[in-house]
Amino acid sequence: MAGEFPLILGSMIIIIVVMMIVILLGGPKFRLVSQVLSFGFHRLGIFRKLPGGWHAPIPRTSGITCTLNCQACELAWLGCPVGMLQQYVINFRLPFYVFGVVLGFGTALGRAICGWLCPFGLILDTCNKVCTHKYRPPDWLRLWKYIYLVGVVILAVLTASIFWCRYLCFGALLGVVPYWLTWQTVSAFWLIYHLALFAFYFTFSYFTHGRAWCRYFCPLGAVFSLLNPFSSIKRRYDFKWCTQCERCKKVCPMGLDPTEDDLKSKLDCVKCGRCARECKSNALSVSTVFGYTITGKKET
Repeated sequence: MAGEFPLILGSMIIIIVVMMIVILLGGPKFRLVSQVLSFGFHRLGIFRKLPGGWHAPIPRTSGITCTLNCQACELAWLGCPVGMLQQYVINFRLPFYVFGVVLGFGTALGRAICGWLCPFGLILDTCNKVCTHKYRPPDWLRLWKYIYLVGVVILAVLTASIFWCRYLCFGALLGVVPYWLTWQTVSAFWLIYHLALFAFYFTFSYFTHGRAWCRYFCPLGAVFSLLNPFSSIKRRYDFKWCTQCERCKKVCPMGLDPTEDDLKSKLDCVKCGRCARECKSNALSVSTVFGYTITGKKET
């Protein structure tokens, strides 16, 4: 692992700088492209399954990505921070590697990782197009992701297994289905269980919001939320230009009021820029260390 440190550090710096540039260019269209490219990057293992001359033996590596990424998936080649954390705990090793990756990305990008890079974020944003948004859960439910975060470690210790990945993560379905379709080494019971688990999360999201997982359940999102106030990407609000139209509140995928600077907004804003794009008076913007980036267009 020590020999891989320069490569890991260099890769982190490149990804962070590229993301800064992408956000500097700004806009929801760039965000969608970023999400799609990130989803494809995390699924490069698909080349292990392509027939004929397209086949490429891309191995699973010891590298850790900065997003949820089920390494059980036949198409994956990078590890998930949450899954690797449990492996370290099971083996009674201090997870310095996991902490370093998460802290590095978290302090640089915060929850912008959730809004711009997470493959599951792309899936959830797509699911949101069919959600009804009829029910708004109480804000205290946002604390549940922190309970999940603590539970990840406790359950790993008590069961000596990656319990959370196997039984509680909705993304585990992305690991189960490829195995079932290719090697067929997954039993019908596990397939049905994870389909039911996915159905539970999706049903909850259907009546609330596609990003309900990010708001209430994601333990990695919980970690990044704690680092979010210190990240180099900020959402800014200038009350002097605000017309109180509340368009920004209606489009926020995290159910926040972008005009408020309360703790909830500081922790859960994914810096997607939708509120800034929707604002016609330029009262809202998303900025990086390079300056102001995503803004709306003033009405004329």
